[in-house]
Amino acid sequence: MSNLYGVLGVSSKADAAALKAAYRRLAKASHPDLNAGDHRAEQRFKEINVAYKTLGDPETRATYDAARAAARQRLRQELRGAAATMSASFVLTVTWGYVAAKWWLGV
Repeated sequence: MSNLYGVLGVSSKADAAALKAAYRRLAKASHPDLNAGDHRAEQRFKEINVAYKTLGDPETRATYDAARAAARQRLRQELRGAAATMSASFVLTVTWGYVAAKWWLGV
């Protein structure tokens, strides 16, 4: 999922007026009529349109924000699981290193 707020260059707390102003500014700069033959500008123009279409409508914006929040929550859970696994691995490595050292030294 791409960050549509980043595409428009606004914060997630931006109001409708800020969204519209950012959209108009970016759409004008990337418009295919002003950038004939520039495929990157055309692709950027399409991304800007999709971002504004999604964020400009309050219902789709709420759905998008909820999906982003859920994705962030899933990522946090995955990172917590990875951190727990790394911690457990470290403890086991140190413990077995200690046991092996005791055995090797005969203490």
